[in-house]
Amino acid sequence: MSAGIDRVIERVKPVLEELQEKENISTKVGVDRDAGIIKIYGEGSDYIKKASAGLSEMLELAYTTAEHHPYWAILYHATEISKAALEKWEGDLTADQLSEMCWRCDEIKTALERLASK
Repeated sequence: MSAGIDRVIERVKPVLEELQEKENISTKVGVDRDAGIIKIYGEGSDYIKKASAGLSEMLELAYTTAEHHPYWAILYHATEISKAALEKWEGDLTADQLSEMCWRCDEIKTALERLASK
């Protein structure tokens, strides 16, 4: 798979360089060769936005995974906790949000206990 990704990068890189030179559009390229994923970030992408983009993919998996999967509750609740934390990264969590996070932690603990008892 790595060879295919490398060919894609070779084709994309000149286009991005041309955008930088002719239109002053800056981008960054992130490559995960093992997963076969290339991400192109615009100049306004900071660490929080990048983390949120990655988290949205986890949320999609958590939302579409069947609830009967043994790891579903762990993924789902951990992702929801992460989502809430990222949304308030520059601010404060409310008492209700903290309470919900605690409840989700309890749900994760319950799911882990179920797994450990098998």
